[in-house]
Amino acid sequence: MKAFASWLVHGAVPMILARLGLGTVYVMLAVHKVLEPIEFLKAVRDYDMFPLDPPYLMNLTVVALPWVEITAALLLIFGFWLRASAVLLLVMTAVFTVAVTVRAFDEMAIQGLPLCEVAFDCGCGQGIVFFCSKFAENVGLCALALLVAVSRSRRFTLEALRRSA
Repeated sequence: MKAFASWLVHGAVPMILARLGLGTVYVMLAVHKVLEPIEFLKAVRDYDMFPLDPPYLMNLTVVALPWVEITAALLLIFGFWLRASAVLLLVMTAVFTVAVTVRAFDEMAIQGLPLCEVAFDCGCGQGIVFFCSKFAENVGLCALALLVAVSRSRRFTLEALRRSA
């Protein structure tokens, strides 16, 4: 078990797979938000996390958040500022997971359904999703971000090229 943990933290393969997987997922989800800002705004409004009046904070979030996600994801893919990008995506995913969970419990109470049968548009660009599958996906994304954040491998990254120059 210790050898496996060491391989995860120091190995190039887990780091590359985690970087590319996490980065690709976040680019795809963020591009949908950029292309469909009104749908994203409606989904964000459904969480009741921002005041409706004045709408500046909610509007700023809808406009800026996808670009933050794209920037962090591209930094991961290309291998620059890995720890910072991974921690940023980890925090954003964790906050989003809490918001989705609160909303799922509210929907469960309103609809009278078991938790895993609760489905709604979470605003992530995937349309209507079931809570349990979205929760599992978010836990997986958090695990990938955590792996990138703690990994010591810098093979095949721009950081490694910069350091060797």
